[in-house]
Amino acid sequence: MNTANGFKSGLTASIALLALLGCSPEPEAQAENDEPTIDERFKHTVAEAKSTPWPEGDAAEPDALDPLLTRTNYMVVLDMSGSMGSDRCAGSYESKSAAAKAALNAWVDSVDREANLGLIIFDGRGPSVRVNLGQDNRPDFRQHVNSSRPAGGTPLLTSVRLAHEQLTDRARYQQGYGTYRLMVITDGEHSDGENPSDEIERIAGNAANPIELHTIGFCIDDSALNQPGVTLYRSARNPEELAQGLDSVLAESQDFANIQEFTGNDL
Repeated sequence: MNTANGFKSGLTASIALLALLGCSPEPEAQAENDEPTIDERFKHTVAEAKSTPWPEGDAAEPDALDPLLTRTNYMVVLDMSGSMGSDRCAGSYESKSAAAKAALNAWVDSVDREANLGLIIFDGRGPSVRVNLGQDNRPDFRQHVNSSRPAGGTPLLTSVRLAHEQLTDRARYQQGYGTYRLMVITDGEHSDGENPSDEIERIAGNAANPIELHTIGFCIDDSALNQPGVTLYRSARNPEELAQGLDSVLAESQDFANIQEFTGNDL
């Protein structure tokens, strides 16, 4: 893969991961106008971005490229662990899973038809890709969301890794151009051995990787997915704030670029 293409994507790199996290009493909401900051570990120079390959890996080049190289990609990870069956923080819905399903069904209507959309669910069957990234898959997306049932644990590391792989594979068809958003909806802490921090650091540590991770905490103050300077975090205390958080992913501007150093010779 041409590293210059990965560099152009890297200029818009932030990370996005959407997380709906389990309930705790009266969490404080994050101020809407908080200025984003960058974790010092992930401040990259233009030279680093130009010399770092992305997409990563040794996969063969595709036979044909996406006709729209700047296409936006949304990879959603939906937590359907057993605790999603609880009614805490669910408002007028019977459970957190019902609230999440309603929010996602409404959100899908707002996703650009030209954008690629994909879905990973973890439930009693474990984590797996239920809908591959693509355009003409909205009915399949809805069907898998609506038919999912709460069961099992919370394998966040495995699920985030699967989503990262999906977005990276898709980037080969776009030569690294475009927008890549990784969104996780979960209601609780990760299972043992499933801390997603290592995968998040792998994404943020690559200067040319443009994948974004947005985090929304649902009735909780902290999580492994809340990493200031690496993920963008919002607090949601009810289904309405959850829906607002989903909508914000569609409108999020790239103010969080982790390219911090420019010189005349770098451009």
